[in-house]
Parts: sequence; C-alpha cells; structure tokens
Amino acid sequence: MAKFQKGTPKLGGREKGVANKVTQDARKLFTYTLERQVVHIHDAFMEVREKDPAKFLELFAKYAQYFVPKQVDITTNGEQVRQVFKIGNVEVEL
Repeated sequence: MAKFQKGTPKLGGREKGVANKVTQDARKLFTYTLERQVVHIHDAFMEVREKDPAKFLELFAKYAQYFVPKQVDITTNGEQVRQVFKIGNVEVEL
C-alpha cells in the first residue's frame, strides 16, 4: 500500500460535516417530539409570566439562546464579558 501523500483527494466515506445515521435519526426524533410540545411550552411560559414577570424574562432569555446566534465580542482579547439584557426595569444576566 502506498504511503499517504498530502493533497490526495478523499475517497469513500461521509463528506466532511455530515452527521452519521444515528445522529440524524436522533435529531429527527427530538424535532418531532419538540414540535408537539410547542403549545405546552407556550402555556408554561404564560403561567410563569403571570406569576413572576422577572422570572419569565430570565427563562425566555435562556430559551432564546437556542434560536438566536450568540454574539462574540472581539474587542476583549478573550476576557470574560458579562452579558446583561435590560427590558424596562428588569435586568437579566446570561
């Protein structure tokens, strides 16, 4: 067998970044399950909102992280930066 040479094109296997079959199936199952929980998630959020608006904002901010890309501060040279969202008089730290 010939020694590997840099620059040789890949032969066979999955393309780079393609999830394996088990991962694809697991994601489909999770998405299917989550889609059927939307009404319950909404109801739970509204219940928390009525009882404790500040807690609702905190939960909503955490929930939103999964749907809104995180912004990266490139001016801090890697130092930890506090992320604080202020809505009205309520501050939520992430």
